[in-house]
Amino acid sequence: MTTSTNNPAPLVQLEWDKAAELVVAAQKIAVVTHLQPDGDAIGSMMGLTMALRSRGKHVTPYVEGGLPERFAFVPNSADIQSALQNPLPDLVISTDSSDTERLGQIGAALLGLGRPLIQLDHHQTNLMFGDVNLVDARTAAASEGVLDWLDQLAIPLTADIAQALMTGLVTDTLCFRTSNVSAHTLQTGQRLIAAGANLTQVVQLTLARIPTGLMRLQALAVSRMQLDDGLVWAAIDESDIVACGMQVGDYTGLSGYLIQADDAKVSAAFTVIGPDVECSFRSIPGYSVAEISLALGGGGHVAAGGATLRGVTLDQALARVLPMLKAELARGEPIYSR
Repeated sequence: MTTSTNNPAPLVQLEWDKAAELVVAAQKIAVVTHLQPDGDAIGSMMGLTMALRSRGKHVTPYVEGGLPERFAFVPNSADIQSALQNPLPDLVISTDSSDTERLGQIGAALLGLGRPLIQLDHHQTNLMFGDVNLVDARTAAASEGVLDWLDQLAIPLTADIAQALMTGLVTDTLCFRTSNVSAHTLQTGQRLIAAGANLTQVVQLTLARIPTGLMRLQALAVSRMQLDDGLVWAAIDESDIVACGMQVGDYTGLSGYLIQADDAKVSAAFTVIGPDVECSFRSIPGYSVAEISLALGGGGHVAAGGATLRGVTLDQALARVLPMLKAELARGEPIYSR
């Protein structure tokens, strides 16, 4: 793993024994992931869901707004619910979320039941909100952490579990290309393939294919792109999303697209949704957006983060955020150069 010299030590808190006790005691389990779910959210949630079901548990997966169509190929993902179902759980497990707000209204409903909460995550900015925490920022994806947990629980991989976890691993690492990929990450991928995961299928259905509406939205963002000495940013709003044939919440990845610009060191995408501005950030090795995301009330990693600024205009958001990003550009230095 390559990190810049100012990056903090990876956040690690792995309460394996406490987590095992709660899982053994529970018969009905809810697994919930973050709103606007990406591949790692769906993959980690469904991989864990299927694994716990193999132990005879009644497990219901939840996500705010339900399953995004692009992840319908993930095994058993049709079971995902967006409203509380009976029987209510004895135990709640969250995956791939650094704080409770990211779990949305369905997460709030589940946490409101007062059941024990295990959280499994890999974000450096995690707020340690679980009764039991399985947080390992050394892992490149929550799905990588799920396999570590299954090893602790002595639950064997099946082809379906492996396919779900491979979806998370591939999408969060851009097929093993991000700076947080480690030898352990690659070993995890090897184990998933050996268990029956179809790497080619996952890549083709996620990274290699872009929904037409998202492509239109990317083109619109590029047409508005601003470049300022290594900072690349663009802004869109809710009407742009609808005009491109997409739904609000189904437009992730704009900052990741902008960071591909040759001159970009840090990128930002600003999305105006009602009275709020959603901010998404990316950075190349040598720069960090984790601290900025956390300072704005969000979270993430060194190379990827975000936050939602509530009750502000776009101009107010830009006035607050752009100076923070420029300060990081002044502090950092590219690790790799031509």
